[in-house]
Amino acid sequence: MKVYVTQGHEEGIGLEVFLKTCLLLTDDDLNKITLIGFKSALQETLISLELPFEIHEDFIQLIHKKIHVLWLDEINVSPSFSALEMGMKLAETGGVLFTLPTSKDQFPGQAGHTEYFRHFYRKPDIGMFFSSPLMQVLLITDHVAIKDLSEILSEERLYKSLETFCRTLKSWNWKTGKILVAGLNPHAGESGLIGSEDERVKKSIKRIQDKFKIDITGPYPGDTILRERKSPEDVLVYLYHDQGLALFKGLSGLIGSNISLGLPYPRFSPDHGTSFALFGKNKADYRGCQYSLEQALKQLKRLEHDGQNSGH
Repeated sequence: MKVYVTQGHEEGIGLEVFLKTCLLLTDDDLNKITLIGFKSALQETLISLELPFEIHEDFIQLIHKKIHVLWLDEINVSPSFSALEMGMKLAETGGVLFTLPTSKDQFPGQAGHTEYFRHFYRKPDIGMFFSSPLMQVLLITDHVAIKDLSEILSEERLYKSLETFCRTLKSWNWKTGKILVAGLNPHAGESGLIGSEDERVKKSIKRIQDKFKIDITGPYPGDTILRERKSPEDVLVYLYHDQGLALFKGLSGLIGSNISLGLPYPRFSPDHGTSFALFGKNKADYRGCQYSLEQALKQLKRLEHDGQNSGH
């Protein structure tokens, strides 16, 4: 099993932060990683680092570190999408997918990684989960217009998203504490005075409690839910993109993981974008990539441990 790393946008900071992270990993961890990408993009980033390197047939030598690479030579749609396609195929055979940042215009008719995964696997309940040293956040919806939320956030959509979250993290042996679910309306609807949508939230929470027998409560007002949290392992569930990510990114900064739930394999990514303005300047902060890649390696070890225990 491997962590398969897809190169991301060739003019973004993804390869820079990945290579800087590799310098801090042990040789054992590096042996569990394979980078998928194009030689031209990697060479340009390597030159910008101003460090000694050598490019070989199936690895690069960066100072004293050996980084395994699967070179691509044909582009489908874009270099980052070509790398993603190969990474998905390899991860499906066993392993973890780790995607470096790219831009939404690099996908064929989709708005980004998560939307493409939902389209490709025909699974609308693939979810976005965010983890940092400070907090864990689940989004029920992500790239949805505010005006469409009330219609999209049906009881079934809420239930399916929570079910995918509970089932996936249980299968990963991922440690979580309490699960706290925010309401949609201000003050979680004020018992119906501000809207009845949060009745759906209550019903979906009850169904999850009955099925998984876990500590899940809500809905809480979005502005006070953080006060209910007792540990960074508690999970805050938000119903839409900016309701959750404004808080997560405000508190966690660049150090966090974007984790896809419901795929045939675990998928991790640094929770930041391409930062085109920093490309080639050797100034990108690698700490978010380091944190997320270390999480991916820990998940790989869990998969290996579970495989050994099951006799595979």
